[in-house]
Amino acid sequence: MQKKLVQSSLAISAAAALSLSGALVASPAMADNAPQKLDLQSEAHVQKALSGIEGVNAYGTDGGELSIGVAKKTDEIKKLEKKYQNIKVTEGVKELKPYAKNDLVGGAGYLVKAGESGGACSTGFSGWDGDGKPVVLTAGHCSKIINEQTNEFDGDTTVDQTEKPSISEANGGEGFQASGSGVIGKWGFHNFGGDLLEGADQNKWPEPSESDIDFAVINVDESKYNVKNGITDWSTADSDDLAKSTTEITEVGAHKDGAISKSGRTTGKTDGEVLPRSEYDFDYQNVGGRWVHGFGVTAPIDKPFSQPGDSGGGVYQGSTAVGVISGGGDLDANTSFTWVADLDHSLEESGTDFNLKKPGEETPEAPAAPKAEDQTIEPEGKVKGKAEAGAKVEVKWEPAEGAQAAENGSETVTADKDGNFSVEGPKAEGDYNFTATAIVDGQESKTTEFDVTVEKDESETPAPAEREISVDPKEIVASDFVKEDKGVTITVKGFDEGEKVNLEVANGPEGVEGIKLDETANENGAAAFSIYGTSAENAEAYLGKYDVEVTGANDTEDESALTGTFEVVADEDGSGGGSGGDDDGNNDDGNADGGAGDGNDDDGNGDGGSDLPRTGAELTGLAAGAGLLLVGGTAVVLTMRRKNNN
Repeated sequence: MQKKLVQSSLAISAAAALSLSGALVASPAMADNAPQKLDLQSEAHVQKALSGIEGVNAYGTDGGELSIGVAKKTDEIKKLEKKYQNIKVTEGVKELKPYAKNDLVGGAGYLVKAGESGGACSTGFSGWDGDGKPVVLTAGHCSKIINEQTNEFDGDTTVDQTEKPSISEANGGEGFQASGSGVIGKWGFHNFGGDLLEGADQNKWPEPSESDIDFAVINVDESKYNVKNGITDWSTADSDDLAKSTTEITEVGAHKDGAISKSGRTTGKTDGEVLPRSEYDFDYQNVGGRWVHGFGVTAPIDKPFSQPGDSGGGVYQGSTAVGVISGGGDLDANTSFTWVADLDHSLEESGTDFNLKKPGEETPEAPAAPKAEDQTIEPEGKVKGKAEAGAKVEVKWEPAEGAQAAENGSETVTADKDGNFSVEGPKAEGDYNFTATAIVDGQESKTTEFDVTVEKDESETPAPAEREISVDPKEIVASDFVKEDKGVTITVKGFDEGEKVNLEVANGPEGVEGIKLDETANENGAAAFSIYGTSAENAEAYLGKYDVEVTGANDTEDESALTGTFEVVADEDGSGGGSGGDDDGNNDDGNADGGAGDGNDDDGNGDGGSDLPRTGAELTGLAAGAGLLLVGGTAVVLTMRRKNNN
């Protein structure tokens, strides 16, 4: 059966495409001097038109147009273009070289023998034939002994052992070392293109045929090898076990435009781009002097899609097998080109029954999907569900669209003997989308979706602490006030964790104005400030009464500032230093006054009813007219750390 596959490609060294089923209706005859329309329904007319034209390396019909690719436009080609209006000529298309000939060029993962010499090629895809026998798909030219002078076949190669991955070229080695696992097996179906394209008279060249494929099957010796689904990414080559890291192949299908990947023993896993039909409108390529059906792939010249030795390597898109490497070359100074023998076409033309799963082998029944209802939990509460007893359950979550929740997450747990499972939910409040999937004996269930709301139980949330302020000491002699380890400590409570708390010296001696301090409330809603003088030689400059106000960034309109006072007195008027105790300097609006003071520490410093060390600012000599408050960022950080450690 003839069929037409629209393949992707680009103009480069090698050949093109022919769509045998793409017959076109001839147009009426034109005036003698006007361009004619070539009758594409008649192959004899096409061959007559091309008679004597040299250098045709690509060939195909599509959309009522004959496309030919040539190395260079000759006078004959130019005349042909003028004569027929439906001929498109692409210049610069050269003959491609088949990779992995028998002259010790590379392949991909297995060795072949050709008399006293040999070579290496790459396995494409592993699977089973219709009888359940293991097979490997690869390139047909790997099965041929090709005479380098004539390009004629001198017989078939012999399949040898797999190549040792750790020393393959894809892993930085020299390659061609047998794995020691034994001969893989024997050739089954194998074919490389059609008849040889010989001579300058292309009228005598064989016409392209749907059966011109570069494709072979190796019947694997199952006493030595087990075939396994998947295509390696070469990341485990050092261990000589390429099956440890593979991409699963689930189907064989036609290629599509866009990104494409391949795996082979010379360049390992590589990526490229399928050439769209609009850029390389050929179905057949001249590879080593023979037409090969397929499609083209490009990649950067410094990161080629394939190289000699990658022949037969598997070409895939996602989890779909689409071809095996046939040949290649350079498209231009910046682009490499690879011709891929399309796998779906090759399997059909060869009559190969290829299966990615062993026929007759029971496929385990997928487990039932987990059950989980929409639920509301507290932060880090348990998210619960049910699944098959002993099943591994993969639970994933992400914030619902528009939610303010802060975290994605996942966890895999094992269902107990009754099928119950649970995971710790998110810490951040908000709405989340959850999924749960059960895994039993390697089989995954369908995924269950459910919603989880994370919120605190307000009925159990304690009432916010009443705000308090403590000033310690309320009265301090000047000689103590100018000592950094003494001074005045102001401690506040009742703010939110992480809330910015501001202290301002609202009134004070002459020269004191606009003095502010910022602090961050700790996990207990407390913050502490420290004020002391720096001019010991002029301590009297600080004498006087100071009024302070403390507010929080989260204050509402009906919340008033906490207020307090302290006084710096002359040494002869003092009562012997700080005395601790509460402050009664709150506003008359009912704000709580101090009451948490508990006396001085051993060093004479009060702690204002909190274990927060006093830190914050220095008051410069007022006599100099400064009145500056210097905020020490480092001191603030150390205060919070010391508090948390306590």
